Order: sequence, then structure tokens, then C-alpha cells
Amino acid sequence: MATARCCPADCALRSDWEEELAREEASLSIERVDDLGRYMKLLSHPVRLKILLLLLNRDHCVCEFMYIFTGPPNLVSYNLGVLKKGGLVETYYRSKHRIYTIAREAEPVVRRISTAISD
Repeated sequence: MATARCCPADCALRSDWEEELAREEASLSIERVDDLGRYMKLLSHPVRLKILLLLLNRDHCVCEFMYIFTGPPNLVSYNLGVLKKGGLVETYYRSKHRIYTIAREAEPVVRRISTAISD
């Protein structure tokens, strides 16, 4: 990591400093930052994070989540809804049961988080 420099008073150094900051800002893709912020917000609740980590192993129905999580039943339903609305989980039906699965786009992100947590 480079050493920090702050607001140089010398005009010659200031020009280089401003150019460097402009390059750093340009390297941050707005879409990438927005996506990361969206993921972080969705993963900020422990129940949602645990749901996604469970879905890495296999698909689950709501009744399985109700068995795993203690607390009010609406806690699981609410957080599943947040994850679905956020595009991190998808649903399909098996017989009359709604089954939750991790969305394809979310799987690599959640796998990286799982790896980071287990290290």
C-alpha cells in the first residue's frame, strides 16, 4: 500500500496529486460500487447471511428454515422476502412446497464470503 499524501501546498505537487486522485476515482466503477453496496446491505442481517450460507449446500423449503431458526416465524419469511426482492434467492415449487435456491448471480459472491468467514 502506498503512503498517504494529503493536500500538498506546493502547486507542482498539487497537480500530480489531483491527477492521481482523478485516476483513482475513475478506477471505481459506479455499477461495481453500487452492486457491492447492495450486497452488503442485503447481507448485513445475520439471518439473511445464514440463509444464504445454508442455500450454498442445498435448496430448502420454508419449513426447514423455520426448524433451523428459533424466533418468530415472520422473521424467516421477512428475510427470505428481502433476499428474493434483492435478487439473491429464487423460488420454485415442488409439489405444494415453495423451495428456495440461491440465485446464480449471487452464488460466487456468497461462496467468497463463506470462504472468508471460514478462514
